[in-house]
Amino acid sequence: MGGYYLCGTPRAQHPFYIESIGIHIWSIEELCYYMKENVYLLDETILNEKLCAWLSEELGLKKLVRVLLNALEAGGPAMDFVMPIIQECGYLTRTELSYFREQLQQVQIESQDVRKKMKADYLVNYGMYVRAIGEYENILFTRSPGRIGTQFYATVLENMAAAYAHLFRFEEAAECLWESYSTLKSRKVYDKYLRLLPLFLPEKRYQERLAEIKADRDHAAAMKADTAAILREARESRFAKEWDALPAKERLAELKKEYLKMSQG
Repeated sequence: MGGYYLCGTPRAQHPFYIESIGIHIWSIEELCYYMKENVYLLDETILNEKLCAWLSEELGLKKLVRVLLNALEAGGPAMDFVMPIIQECGYLTRTELSYFREQLQQVQIESQDVRKKMKADYLVNYGMYVRAIGEYENILFTRSPGRIGTQFYATVLENMAAAYAHLFRFEEAAECLWESYSTLKSRKVYDKYLRLLPLFLPEKRYQERLAEIKADRDHAAAMKADTAAILREARESRFAKEWDALPAKERLAELKKEYLKMSQG
Protein backbone atom coordinates (compact mmCIF):
# COMPACT_ATOMS: atom_id res chain seq x y z
CA MET A 1 0.00 0.00 0.00
CA GLY A 2 3.08 2.29 -0.24
CA GLY A 3 2.08 5.94 -0.41
CA TYR A 4 -1.58 5.42 0.55
CA TYR A 5 -2.97 6.49 3.91
CA LEU A 6 -5.98 4.33 4.58
CA CYS A 7 -8.40 5.33 7.30
CA GLY A 8 -9.84 1.91 7.91
CA THR A 9 -13.47 2.83 7.41
CA PRO A 10 -15.97 0.00 7.83
CA ARG A 11 -16.77 -2.32 4.97
CA ALA A 12 -20.31 -2.11 3.71
CA GLN A 13 -22.70 -4.96 4.39
CA HIS A 14 -24.00 -4.49 0.86
CA PRO A 15 -21.61 -3.44 -1.92
CA PHE A 16 -22.07 -0.63 -4.40
CA TYR A 17 -22.29 -1.86 -7.98
CA ILE A 18 -20.38 0.16 -10.56
CA GLU A 19 -22.39 -0.62 -13.63
CA SER A 20 -20.03 0.83 -16.24
CA ILE A 21 -17.40 -1.87 -15.69
CA GLY A 22 -19.45 -4.43 -13.78
CA ILE A 23 -17.67 -4.50 -10.40
CA HIS A 24 -18.68 -4.24 -6.74
CA ILE A 25 -16.93 -2.07 -4.17
CA TRP A 26 -17.19 -2.46 -0.40
CA SER A 27 -15.43 0.55 1.11
CA ILE A 28 -14.57 4.19 0.51
CA GLU A 29 -10.95 3.15 -0.07
CA GLU A 30 -12.05 0.95 -2.96
CA LEU A 31 -14.17 3.81 -4.28
CA CYS A 32 -11.18 6.16 -4.11
CA TYR A 33 -9.01 3.63 -5.93
CA TYR A 34 -11.61 3.31 -8.67
CA MET A 35 -11.84 7.09 -9.05
CA LYS A 36 -8.06 7.52 -9.12
CA GLU A 37 -7.62 4.88 -11.82
CA ASN A 38 -10.61 5.80 -13.97
CA VAL A 39 -10.90 9.56 -14.30
CA TYR A 40 -12.65 9.26 -17.67
CA LEU A 41 -15.35 7.03 -16.21
CA LEU A 42 -16.35 9.59 -13.58
CA ASP A 43 -19.68 10.76 -14.95
CA GLU A 44 -23.35 10.73 -14.04
CA THR A 45 -23.39 6.91 -14.05
CA ILE A 46 -21.56 6.97 -10.70
CA LEU A 47 -21.58 10.58 -9.47
CA ASN A 48 -25.20 10.55 -8.41
CA GLU A 49 -27.68 10.26 -5.55
CA LYS A 50 -27.49 6.48 -5.63
CA LEU A 51 -23.83 6.63 -4.61
CA CYS A 52 -24.70 9.20 -1.94
CA ALA A 53 -27.33 6.88 -0.50
CA TRP A 54 -24.83 4.02 -0.34
CA LEU A 55 -22.18 6.16 1.36
CA SER A 56 -24.74 7.29 3.93
CA GLU A 57 -26.57 4.04 4.60
CA GLU A 58 -23.71 1.54 4.31
CA LEU A 59 -20.69 3.55 5.51
CA GLY A 60 -22.38 6.13 7.73
CA LEU A 61 -20.62 9.07 6.04
CA LYS A 62 -23.52 11.46 6.49
CA LYS A 63 -21.45 14.64 6.72
CA LEU A 64 -19.66 13.80 3.48
CA VAL A 65 -22.96 12.98 1.82
CA ARG A 66 -24.35 16.43 2.65
CA VAL A 67 -21.38 17.96 0.82
CA LEU A 68 -21.92 15.65 -2.16
CA LEU A 69 -25.63 16.37 -2.40
CA ASN A 70 -24.89 20.10 -2.35
CA ALA A 71 -22.41 19.56 -5.20
CA LEU A 72 -25.04 17.67 -7.19
CA GLU A 73 -27.62 20.38 -6.59
CA ALA A 74 -25.18 23.10 -7.66
CA GLY A 75 -24.56 21.24 -10.94
CA GLY A 76 -20.84 22.01 -10.90
CA PRO A 77 -17.96 20.04 -12.42
CA ALA A 78 -17.22 16.44 -11.44
CA MET A 79 -14.27 17.67 -9.38
CA ASP A 80 -16.64 19.25 -6.84
CA PHE A 81 -18.13 15.81 -6.17
CA VAL A 82 -15.01 13.67 -6.48
CA MET A 83 -12.48 15.60 -4.41
CA PRO A 84 -14.41 15.49 -1.11
CA ILE A 85 -14.57 11.70 -1.44
CA ILE A 86 -10.86 11.39 -2.17
CA GLN A 87 -10.02 13.68 0.75
CA GLU A 88 -12.38 11.98 3.21
CA CYS A 89 -9.87 9.40 4.37
CA GLY A 90 -6.54 10.74 3.14
CA TYR A 91 -6.29 8.07 0.46
CA LEU A 92 -3.60 9.89 -1.55
CA THR A 93 -0.37 11.59 -0.58
CA ARG A 94 -0.19 15.34 -1.07
CA THR A 95 1.74 14.90 -4.33
CA GLU A 96 -0.69 12.28 -5.63
CA LEU A 97 -3.65 14.44 -4.67
CA SER A 98 -2.22 17.39 -6.59
CA TYR A 99 -1.65 15.23 -9.67
CA PHE A 100 -5.14 13.77 -9.44
CA ARG A 101 -6.64 17.27 -9.24
CA GLU A 102 -4.69 18.22 -12.38
CA GLN A 103 -6.08 15.17 -14.17
CA LEU A 104 -9.63 16.16 -13.29
CA GLN A 105 -8.99 19.71 -14.46
CA GLN A 106 -7.60 18.41 -17.75
CA VAL A 107 -10.69 16.26 -18.30
CA GLN A 108 -12.91 19.29 -17.71
CA ILE A 109 -11.30 21.35 -20.47
CA GLU A 110 -11.19 18.58 -23.07
CA SER A 111 -13.83 18.41 -25.79
CA GLN A 112 -16.82 16.12 -25.33
CA ASP A 113 -15.65 13.85 -28.15
CA VAL A 114 -12.21 13.40 -26.57
CA ARG A 115 -13.79 12.55 -23.22
CA LYS A 116 -16.12 10.05 -24.91
CA LYS A 117 -13.22 8.41 -26.74
CA MET A 118 -11.17 8.08 -23.56
CA LYS A 119 -14.18 6.61 -21.77
CA ALA A 120 -14.63 4.09 -24.58
CA ASP A 121 -10.93 3.19 -24.49
CA TYR A 122 -11.20 2.56 -20.74
CA LEU A 123 -14.24 0.33 -21.32
CA VAL A 124 -12.30 -1.70 -23.88
CA ASN A 125 -9.53 -2.22 -21.33
CA TYR A 126 -12.15 -3.56 -18.91
CA GLY A 127 -13.59 -5.90 -21.54
CA MET A 128 -16.87 -3.98 -21.82
CA TYR A 129 -16.79 -4.09 -25.61
CA VAL A 130 -20.44 -3.48 -26.47
CA ARG A 131 -20.58 -0.38 -24.28
CA ALA A 132 -17.34 0.84 -25.78
CA ILE A 133 -18.69 0.41 -29.30
CA GLY A 134 -21.75 2.43 -28.32
CA GLU A 135 -19.51 5.28 -27.16
CA TYR A 136 -17.44 5.16 -30.34
CA GLU A 137 -20.60 5.18 -32.46
CA ASN A 138 -21.90 8.26 -30.64
CA ILE A 139 -18.67 10.08 -31.44
CA LEU A 140 -18.81 9.15 -35.13
CA PHE A 141 -22.50 10.04 -35.43
CA THR A 142 -21.86 13.62 -34.36
CA ARG A 143 -18.37 14.00 -35.78
CA SER A 144 -17.09 17.43 -36.72
CA PRO A 145 -13.67 17.02 -38.38
CA GLY A 146 -13.12 20.75 -38.57
CA ARG A 147 -13.18 21.00 -34.78
CA ILE A 148 -10.84 18.15 -33.85
CA GLY A 149 -9.34 16.85 -37.10
CA THR A 150 -9.77 13.75 -39.23
CA GLN A 151 -6.90 11.94 -37.49
CA PHE A 152 -8.91 11.80 -34.27
CA TYR A 153 -11.86 10.11 -35.97
CA ALA A 154 -9.56 7.72 -37.83
CA THR A 155 -8.19 6.65 -34.44
CA VAL A 156 -11.73 6.23 -33.08
CA LEU A 157 -12.49 3.88 -35.98
CA GLU A 158 -9.30 1.92 -35.36
CA ASN A 159 -10.10 1.48 -31.67
CA MET A 160 -13.69 0.58 -32.50
CA ALA A 161 -12.34 -2.13 -34.78
CA ALA A 162 -10.41 -3.60 -31.85
CA ALA A 163 -13.61 -3.75 -29.78
CA TYR A 164 -15.44 -5.54 -32.59
CA ALA A 165 -12.55 -7.97 -33.02
CA HIS A 166 -12.68 -8.89 -29.31
CA LEU A 167 -16.30 -9.88 -29.93
CA PHE A 168 -15.20 -11.98 -32.93
CA ARG A 169 -17.15 -9.67 -35.22
CA PHE A 170 -14.34 -9.53 -37.72
CA GLU A 171 -16.32 -8.20 -40.66
CA GLU A 172 -17.47 -5.12 -38.72
CA ALA A 173 -13.90 -4.70 -37.44
CA ALA A 174 -12.57 -4.79 -40.99
CA GLU A 175 -15.12 -2.21 -42.12
CA CYS A 176 -13.96 0.15 -39.37
CA LEU A 177 -10.32 -0.37 -40.30
CA TRP A 178 -10.97 0.28 -43.98
CA GLU A 179 -12.83 3.49 -43.23
CA SER A 180 -9.98 4.55 -40.93
CA TYR A 181 -7.41 3.73 -43.60
CA SER A 182 -9.41 5.57 -46.25
CA THR A 183 -9.32 8.65 -44.03
CA LEU A 184 -5.66 8.67 -43.01
CA LYS A 185 -3.82 6.17 -45.24
CA SER A 186 -2.03 4.67 -42.24
CA ARG A 187 0.13 1.68 -43.17
CA LYS A 188 -0.35 0.23 -39.69
CA VAL A 189 -4.14 0.26 -40.11
CA TYR A 190 -3.85 -1.16 -43.62
CA ASP A 191 -1.81 -4.10 -42.33
CA LYS A 192 -4.36 -4.73 -39.59
CA TYR A 193 -7.05 -4.79 -42.28
CA LEU A 194 -5.12 -7.34 -44.35
CA ARG A 195 -4.61 -9.52 -41.28
CA LEU A 196 -8.34 -9.54 -40.55
CA LEU A 197 -9.60 -10.46 -44.02
CA PRO A 198 -8.72 -14.19 -43.82
CA LEU A 199 -10.64 -14.49 -40.57
CA PHE A 200 -14.05 -14.02 -42.18
CA LEU A 201 -13.73 -14.17 -45.98
CA PRO A 202 -13.80 -17.43 -47.95
CA GLU A 203 -10.66 -17.88 -50.05
CA LYS A 204 -12.31 -16.87 -53.33
CA ARG A 205 -13.82 -13.68 -51.86
CA TYR A 206 -10.52 -12.98 -50.09
CA GLN A 207 -8.65 -13.03 -53.39
CA GLU A 208 -11.31 -10.85 -55.01
CA ARG A 209 -11.00 -8.30 -52.24
CA LEU A 210 -7.23 -8.16 -52.64
CA ALA A 211 -7.76 -7.43 -56.33
CA GLU A 212 -10.32 -4.71 -55.55
CA ILE A 213 -7.96 -2.82 -53.27
CA LYS A 214 -4.96 -3.52 -55.53
CA ALA A 215 -3.06 -5.11 -52.67
CA ASP A 216 0.50 -6.27 -53.17
CA ARG A 217 0.07 -10.06 -53.18
CA ASP A 218 3.39 -10.81 -51.49
CA HIS A 219 2.65 -8.36 -48.69
CA ALA A 220 -0.89 -9.69 -48.32
CA ALA A 221 0.49 -13.22 -48.10
CA ALA A 222 2.88 -12.13 -45.36
CA MET A 223 0.01 -10.57 -43.39
CA LYS A 224 -2.05 -13.74 -43.85
CA ALA A 225 0.88 -15.79 -42.59
CA ASP A 226 1.12 -13.53 -39.54
CA THR A 227 -2.55 -14.20 -38.77
CA ALA A 228 -2.03 -17.95 -39.14
CA ALA A 229 1.00 -17.82 -36.84
CA ILE A 230 -0.92 -15.88 -34.18
CA LEU A 231 -3.78 -18.39 -34.30
CA ARG A 232 -1.35 -21.30 -34.11
CA GLU A 233 0.44 -19.74 -31.14
CA ALA A 234 -2.89 -19.18 -29.40
CA ARG A 235 -3.91 -22.81 -29.90
CA GLU A 236 -0.59 -24.02 -28.49
CA SER A 237 -0.49 -21.61 -25.56
CA ARG A 238 -0.53 -22.66 -21.92
CA PHE A 239 -3.90 -20.98 -21.51
CA ALA A 240 -5.38 -23.00 -24.38
CA LYS A 241 -4.10 -26.25 -22.93
CA GLU A 242 -5.45 -25.38 -19.48
CA TRP A 243 -8.76 -24.44 -21.09
CA ASP A 244 -8.96 -27.74 -22.98
CA ALA A 245 -8.31 -29.60 -19.73
CA LEU A 246 -11.34 -28.05 -18.00
CA PRO A 247 -14.52 -30.12 -17.79
CA ALA A 248 -17.11 -29.10 -20.39
CA LYS A 249 -19.47 -27.80 -17.71
CA GLU A 250 -16.84 -25.42 -16.31
CA ARG A 251 -15.90 -24.20 -19.77
CA LEU A 252 -19.53 -23.47 -20.56
CA ALA A 253 -19.96 -21.53 -17.30
CA GLU A 254 -16.83 -19.46 -17.99
CA LEU A 255 -17.92 -18.75 -21.56
CA LYS A 256 -21.34 -17.63 -20.37
CA LYS A 257 -19.80 -15.37 -17.71
CA GLU A 258 -17.37 -13.79 -20.20
CA TYR A 259 -20.05 -13.36 -22.85
CA LEU A 260 -22.39 -11.61 -20.43
CA LYS A 261 -19.60 -9.25 -19.39
CA MET A 262 -18.54 -8.41 -22.96
CA SER A 263 -22.08 -7.94 -24.26
CA GLN A 264 -23.37 -5.59 -21.57
CA GLY A 265 -24.71 -2.52 -23.32
